[in-house]
Amino acid sequence: MSSHDLKVGQFLVENQIITEHQLNDALQLQKDNPDKRVGEILVTQGVLSKEQVIMAIEMYMISTDHNVSMVDEWLDQDEIDMLMVKLQENPGK
Repeated sequence: MSSHDLKVGQFLVENQIITEHQLNDALQLQKDNPDKRVGEILVTQGVLSKEQVIMAIEMYMISTDHNVSMVDEWLDQDEIDMLMVKLQENPGK
């Protein structure tokens, strides 16, 4: 598990997007699937929709000033473009 996934996961819990239990389940599954991101696992589990994960990643990036790497590995180009446009509309927040 990368420290990035843990940080995003903690952000999701702190903002009451998912529960601690849901995060722990996703992190446990990630141990067997290290190539999967926590957000992708949460979508696969049905905990969050892809749209909710995109919004959560957007919130995380705006509030922490961190760019989420490898997000483009499982989002399609339209979703990445939408995320980037939203981030450009909210600089410095």
